[in-house]
Amino acid sequence: MSALSVIEIGIDPTIELGPITLAWHGIAIAVGIVIGALATARHARELELDTERLSTIGLLVVVFGIVGARLLHLIESGQIADPGEWLGTRGFSLNGGVVLVAVAIGAYIRRERLSLRYLDSVAVGFALGLAVGRIGDVINGEHYGPPSDFFLAVRNTHPDADTPDPAVAFHSGGLYEVLLGAAIFALLWPLRHRFHRPTMLLWAVLALYAAGRFVESFFRLDSTELALGLSDTQWTSVVLILVAGLGALWARRRYGLGEGGVDPDVRMRERT
Repeated sequence: MSALSVIEIGIDPTIELGPITLAWHGIAIAVGIVIGALATARHARELELDTERLSTIGLLVVVFGIVGARLLHLIESGQIADPGEWLGTRGFSLNGGVVLVAVAIGAYIRRERLSLRYLDSVAVGFALGLAVGRIGDVINGEHYGPPSDFFLAVRNTHPDADTPDPAVAFHSGGLYEVLLGAAIFALLWPLRHRFHRPTMLLWAVLALYAAGRFVESFFRLDSTELALGLSDTQWTSVVLILVAGLGALWARRRYGLGEGGVDPDVRMRERT
């Protein structure tokens, strides 16, 4: 295996600042949340939504994202019956966070009688936040797959990285999710004004994300096979793709287009 054909990372997973120890994992997630929130706020302003509501929505994203991701991991790993494992700091399944956040924000929007377009703004911000937030996983060597000399394989040379051998490159689930989030954002952000029906941008982000996670899981070793040769993460992704498809059909039927092919409720200011 040629080291010249792969990505080599030798960064310490933690940063020592005197008595304080910081982890790249947490730093990347925090920065990803901030950057994703900025994209969400930008999109919400373009839709002329009340941006003051975004502080509450942001809190829901953080709290229910962590709870949902941890809860699904406990279910998938069979640890849900052991209360001693509930508050662990390692082990999260992002799909669980995505689902629970969507439910929590949907319930908040329904209770406050807000526009469903808030979900579109959060979705496009999620894609960018994912791209940034997973950088810490790449540094740590988390979510690695089989050894590989693929040009996107990663060799984590630091001895504290999670990969089992600093001399070997592995498929990097973390890197693939960085690229997945970046690709979704790069594709949909320039097209955001074309999603005239509320929630259509949400369903597009969800479908692309779930499809990407489905493919990515073939190159990871930390997912448990559930049935038919597919992992629990892949079956969750299949469900999310179906939900996205049904949601898109619902949006097409629920929101008819007005004169000129534009939803009459849309008041977006086109920006050049």
